[in-house]
Amino acid sequence: MKTIHPLDLEAKIQANEPVEILDLRPRPQFEKRHVHGAHSLPFDEFDTASLLHCRELPLAEPLYVISQKGGLARLAADAMEDVGVENLIVVEGGMENWERNRLPVDRHDLGSWLLEHRSRLFSTGRATNLCAIGAHP
Repeated sequence: MKTIHPLDLEAKIQANEPVEILDLRPRPQFEKRHVHGAHSLPFDEFDTASLLHCRELPLAEPLYVISQKGGLARLAADAMEDVGVENLIVVEGGMENWERNRLPVDRHDLGSWLLEHRSRLFSTGRATNLCAIGAHP
């Protein structure tokens, strides 16, 4: 199984090389922060057949697989290799290593989202005091 250091993957992204990244972390973690352009497919929803069907790049192109620390990415890559999928590259150390190297991530801006959705939150009774969680209108 091939691996790539986060700095090397970021260099490919910056060089505008074709890069497809599969993020296996739970969706709430992905939504908080993820590598730019990554696709979310939580490990517990992982299915090789459906993954192959929805690839953006041709199957001959590398698929970079990332998880929180890299362990689940290795398991998923092993499973895909067992059924003949090639060109899988695990991001060494996962998102923890990516962030340890201070590489850019897309972050979900909770404050903006709360402002956009506050009337619906209040009308459904799901929130009563958005200022208490840091959303100032």
